[in-house]
Amino acid sequence: MESKLGVIDLGSNTFHILIVNRYKDGGFETLHKERAFVGLSENGIEFLSEQAMDRGLAALVRFNEILKQQEVDHFSVIGTSALRSASNSSIFCQRVKDQIGIDIDIIDGDREANYIYNGVRKLIDSYDRPQIIMDVGGGSVEFILVEKDQLVWSASYDIGVGVLFNHIPMSDPCTKEEIDTISHFIDQELKSLKSIVSEKSINAIIGASGSFEVVQSMNGKDGSFNSMTEIALIDYHLISQKVISSTLSERMNMKSLPESRVKLIVVAMILINKAIEIIKPKRLLVSPFALKEGVLSELVSD
Repeated sequence: MESKLGVIDLGSNTFHILIVNRYKDGGFETLHKERAFVGLSENGIEFLSEQAMDRGLAALVRFNEILKQQEVDHFSVIGTSALRSASNSSIFCQRVKDQIGIDIDIIDGDREANYIYNGVRKLIDSYDRPQIIMDVGGGSVEFILVEKDQLVWSASYDIGVGVLFNHIPMSDPCTKEEIDTISHFIDQELKSLKSIVSEKSINAIIGASGSFEVVQSMNGKDGSFNSMTEIALIDYHLISQKVISSTLSERMNMKSLPESRVKLIVVAMILINKAIEIIKPKRLLVSPFALKEGVLSELVSD
């Protein structure tokens, strides 16, 4: 006996859909996986523009058709940072409900971190030393401390790449003063993270987001569907330096840098740089699993 399960993740920049076959023995296989760049947080996470809501609705109309075509038995639709923060998110949710009959479950930062952990933990090989999962979104960034197969601390900070991009006007290319301003802002926001890791030796940062996938791709590594990929820290810093010092036109022509990431990747790199500076990991890993797989694990156990 098998059944089809689906997860739609309404991120602040990108909407994702994942559909799997669940088998009686508890295993599953991926049937369909797709993303649509929507940019809900293009003007920040306080208010959704009409254009962003139109793009979001169009993406969900398409995803809903896919659910029907695949004859999915059960699915969840999860809203994260932009939808929990925007003053008019209820208008978007009602439009979605009225037009395609889908209810959106808007989750808080703690629940988001738990889903990310439950998705990524399936791929963690060793729990002997502390590891930090980092998920960079458009509206928020989640950090999850894992020790001995346990989530021991997590936090969600409203400093996603959309928020940072709107925090200060950026030159093309960005100046050292602008980089320093954004870095200082991030540093102030991450005080609790600094406190948590100050007396720990962190084995690895596990990146679980599109920004880390970009680094992986630009490093010439094809990501596995079901295992971690390691990026040498020296290679990461070379890629980061190249991206941060580039112009928009230069990034448009960079191999393996998707067009939808060109605008926000600079602040993403500044953010990851600051996280590495604070956490001081020995390794950098990229996980193909994140929130969607965590929600899926909940559906599988139902």
